[in-house]
Amino acid sequence: MEPFASLSGEILSRLARFGRVCVLDTVNSTNDYAFSLVDRKEPVVVVARRQTKGRGRFRRRWFSDHDSLVFSVLLFPKIGALVVGGLTQIVGLALCRAIEIETGLKPVLRWPNDVLHGEKKLAGILCEARRGAVVVGVGINLNQSEFPTNLPSPGSLYQALGRRADGLALLETFLEQLYELVSRVEKSGAGSLLPEVKDRSAVLNKRVEVRTMFKRQVGTVIDLDADGRIVLRIDSGRLVVLSAGQVRQLR
Repeated sequence: MEPFASLSGEILSRLARFGRVCVLDTVNSTNDYAFSLVDRKEPVVVVARRQTKGRGRFRRRWFSDHDSLVFSVLLFPKIGALVVGGLTQIVGLALCRAIEIETGLKPVLRWPNDVLHGEKKLAGILCEARRGAVVVGVGINLNQSEFPTNLPSPGSLYQALGRRADGLALLETFLEQLYELVSRVEKSGAGSLLPEVKDRSAVLNKRVEVRTMFKRQVGTVIDLDADGRIVLRIDSGRLVVLSAGQVRQLR
């Protein structure tokens, strides 16, 4: 049963509280489709049954199938602190909250954009900014029982729960949490979310390897900031602030 099996007018009307809703059979990229609507100057939620050119960070291909939930949200934030780095952190927190509300699981955030349960990756996030707008792209492994062998440590809600998860209920709860957190940041600043972000962090106070496009660094993550960056104490004792990279926890 795919995530759209329970799609109804009632659910669509509830989702429409958060903006124009576009439900597509097939799309190259939900992020790109959302950006194509930016001139309307209104929030949009784009959900697709199938995404043919989904991408993650560094334009890596994002795996999805009929048991995935893939969607993008077009936003027009009021303050610059919500752009990309800080927004990715907010989205990750909203997604963790939503999964916990809907399933009882308590997922964690692997900086900068992965949601994990145990050591398995449940979801990925891609936030992009263009033309005064931002798009929040989310891919969730919803009801897969198995994955292609070339994926690094994937997991699904189905595997964690032992039962199928309701994708549309999860989407609605995520949107509720996202808009609540964005409103809170617009009023009180991104720092107001840091205690909960740190509580959800899978890398804080952990020894990690961080690979950027040009460098590999090893050290201990000693802090996270409101802009979505980590503070890494490398083995020489020097502190390095990183805004992007690929993290692997070391034993």
